Amino acid sequence: MNAVHTSALDDAGADLFGEVPAPAGRVESGLLLQIEGELLEDAQVRSKPVGDGVHVRPVLWLNLRPLTPERGTYHIEQIYTEATRKEAEARAAALKKGARVTVTTPVTDMRVTFPHVREVALIQG
Repeated sequence: MNAVHTSALDDAGADLFGEVPAPAGRVESGLLLQIEGELLEDAQVRSKPVGDGVHVRPVLWLNLRPLTPERGTYHIEQIYTEATRKEAEARAAALKKGARVTVTTPVTDMRVTFPHVREVALIQG
């Protein structure tokens, strides 16, 4: 099967869709959240629409249980560029069920899901 790759990096590292991958060791501005956890399953690389929702990028998918008393589970996604897909695949191959990892993410990028909400009440204004 023939494939056409539409994501390419320019000299500055930005892909065609305006997203710049964070260089290794780059200091993020703002609050960072760091979670230590144990992988619940082997890591995977999947393809997912990102940015404008039309263009697909490789994404490293992890599901982990934090090593804190609160427990629960976290779904972790790290977006790669098409040019770095092989890096994502190598990373996934090294991350097996039961491995302990540390994940660092900007809080501004975080999305929280509460799957078992008991009540939603309207606030009178």
